[in-house]
Amino acid sequence: MKKNNHKEDKGAEKNDDVKNNDAAGARGVSDDNKADCDLSADKFLELEKKAAERDEYYKKWMLVHAEYENTRRRMEKESDSNRKFANESILSRLFPLVDNFDMAIEAIDKAEDKTAIINGIKIILKEFHKVLEDNGVVKIKTKGEMFDPHLHEAVLAVETSEVPEGTVVEEVRSGYTLNDRLLRPAQVKIAKSPDGGEGK
Repeated sequence: MKKNNHKEDKGAEKNDDVKNNDAAGARGVSDDNKADCDLSADKFLELEKKAAERDEYYKKWMLVHAEYENTRRRMEKESDSNRKFANESILSRLFPLVDNFDMAIEAIDKAEDKTAIINGIKIILKEFHKVLEDNGVVKIKTKGEMFDPHLHEAVLAVETSEVPEGTVVEEVRSGYTLNDRLLRPAQVKIAKSPDGGEGK
């Protein structure tokens, strides 16, 4: 009987230890959860503040981005418009010249004095070149000038001893520059010394 009592006492002690451990464990978990809750609350406030700052920065970025896109589209539209109508002013100055040419052509058949019509056409042509010059277009000098491969295109060499070799003796087709940039080279005939000798 004593042995049984002893076993019962050990069993009771063991059960008490388990209960005590469970109770201690429960208290530990409860304390840890409480600490975690307190820490999470503080961290939540900090994260909430950072999230608000992030949202504010994002809104500002969106506004700046939208303004940038609007400005870019507006500039592209203006650039397209400028390209389409860049020649508007020069074309408007050419209309009167075209009108004068039309009237000159109509007057040729009726006029008895053709000289007056020719002189009128020369005046119109001079006005046309003035419009070109006002817009940066300049006619390339040719006759009497030394051949310049950057401005002239030689189409024929003419043997002569009257001018130095390489001198432009005749213009075949006019050439032009735009603000010192070559638009079209002038086609010319240049002097060539007879028998390969040197000209004057």
